[in-house]
Amino acid sequence: MKIKTLLARLLKSRLLWPILIYLLLACLAYWPVQPLSSSHVVTCGCYDIAEQAWFLAWTPHAILNGINPFFTHALNYPYGANLAANTTMPLLGIFFAPITLLLGPISTFNLLIRLALALSATSMFLVLRRYVRYNAICFIGGLLYGFSPYMVAQSSLHLNLSFVALFPWMLVALDNLLIQQKHTPRRDGLILGLLATGQYFISSELLADFVILCLVAVMILAIFNPRTAREKFFYSLYGLVWSFVPLILIAGYPIVFSLKGPEHVLGSIYSSGYLSMYHTDLLSLLVPTSHQLLGTNYSKILGNGFVASNYAENGAYIGIPLLAVTAFLVAYLRKNKALRYLGVMTLVAFAISLGPQLYIDNINKNIWLPFALLEKIHALSLDIPARYTVFVYLCLSILLCIGLAELYERIEQYLKVRNKPTLTVKLESPFLVLLIAIMALVPLLPALPHKEAKVNIPKYFLTDQVNKIPAGSTVLAYPYPVLNNNFAMLWQIQSGFRFNLLGGYVFTPFLTSNTPKKLSGGGFGPVIFEGGTIPIVLFEQAAGGPPESGPNVIPPLPWAFAELKTYLQTYHVNVIIADRIGKDPGYATVFLSKALQMKPEHFGKLDIWLNVTRSPLLK
Repeated sequence: MKIKTLLARLLKSRLLWPILIYLLLACLAYWPVQPLSSSHVVTCGCYDIAEQAWFLAWTPHAILNGINPFFTHALNYPYGANLAANTTMPLLGIFFAPITLLLGPISTFNLLIRLALALSATSMFLVLRRYVRYNAICFIGGLLYGFSPYMVAQSSLHLNLSFVALFPWMLVALDNLLIQQKHTPRRDGLILGLLATGQYFISSELLADFVILCLVAVMILAIFNPRTAREKFFYSLYGLVWSFVPLILIAGYPIVFSLKGPEHVLGSIYSSGYLSMYHTDLLSLLVPTSHQLLGTNYSKILGNGFVASNYAENGAYIGIPLLAVTAFLVAYLRKNKALRYLGVMTLVAFAISLGPQLYIDNINKNIWLPFALLEKIHALSLDIPARYTVFVYLCLSILLCIGLAELYERIEQYLKVRNKPTLTVKLESPFLVLLIAIMALVPLLPALPHKEAKVNIPKYFLTDQVNKIPAGSTVLAYPYPVLNNNFAMLWQIQSGFRFNLLGGYVFTPFLTSNTPKKLSGGGFGPVIFEGGTIPIVLFEQAAGGPPESGPNVIPPLPWAFAELKTYLQTYHVNVIIADRIGKDPGYATVFLSKALQMKPEHFGKLDIWLNVTRSPLLK
């Protein structure tokens, strides 16, 4: 009876239904892929998605095997990779380890990418109830934050950047510490520190962005309210000191390890100005993209061209109706200090998202903006301006709901003064507010579901056949696992990290170091080869053969075989796995068979050399 009573109360709860709706919408965003699917995933099953699945698998694997979770030799072998300097999301990896161990990291990723939307919306909904007493309006705010154009864009590729459920609670913690001050500074500071620590272990980049905006917010508060700032200074300072306690105790080691540990990244691994090109265009506010359901083909093509034409980073669209409603609320309710302040912070976040210089319709207007100062800070060398858009929607969601709530009360009061019947007041007031909300949000309707793709894990790695690869082997995979061709990382995690990989889509410092082993050319990531041209021929041109050659033309044998021999000996390669393109043997298979004087074993489209050290080439 008690269970039935509890279920009945839950079903009647006003908090349950909004949360269930958010969950349903999050599942529909990826339909027909199931939330725990291990065979299909969003977008492509490669690139950042394969990398994130690898990270989700590595954390529980490392902990269960007594390995440092912040460093690995499994990728970029033999040098390894500093995972504390990468987007590893260890908090998510730990909490969802049971699913990873039972169903695999692809299932974990599929579940988490849905929870990212639903939990972010739920967090905003629950936080808004602190400031707004109307659940319907709070629901709208959660919907705007959790399913904003930013979230729809990032949830097509980046789990760490779309799992932003902690930021609304961090705002509450800051409100308690800096403004309300109803508790003790130690309590408020520790709560803020714990939330910041949790966010660090999801996305340290977004945490850094949030801290920057908070510093600006505090300065604005102090400038316009100097007397209040003086009165609350010591409480706030004392609380902020306490906030560093959990951050230092829990996250101190990985922070130091990311800065000083082996293979740490020194500065940006990208060329100067590369990341800042992912900036918001001023017209991004007004022009929809393919993320939106509504809009003409021309407008979407135009919108898609902003933010360096990057689909996942292009989520700054707000639309004229929402901008108009926001401006109206701030102007009409101008006596509300919270609305004015949130309006200013929305503009600040958007200004930073514009990057170092103002662009309008992809044309540089040579007007310097705040981000030009931020990019000079060494610690922010990997900062991407377009990602500040999440904080535009964080502020905008709260602003909209507080404004709509006050507007509703004013309309209700106005109708009562006009001696309208009670029933009319109860019907007309919410109708008018709902109409305004619909006008503002309908243009933001997302064009879902996301595109799906089959995960590229050959059956060989799903069966006991994979045990033929000796444990601890060094594997050379083709396609070489970098950037979009990092499928071998999925093979590795499916095997339970049975072997080490040369390469891998992971940040390493080779572009910023002067040591010979770091001077590989062409992009970023792990070491490809310490000189010579065979890697370029084999790994970059293998799909179509070397330049000006047919698909199966063998390069000049004397130098090619000699360089391959040096390569295999240098990196102690035991096993080579080539994923053939098409039915016929690919260029890599033809070349390797000729060079090694060994025929591979065939498993579907895989060609595998299990005993490379026995090759006549290496004797």
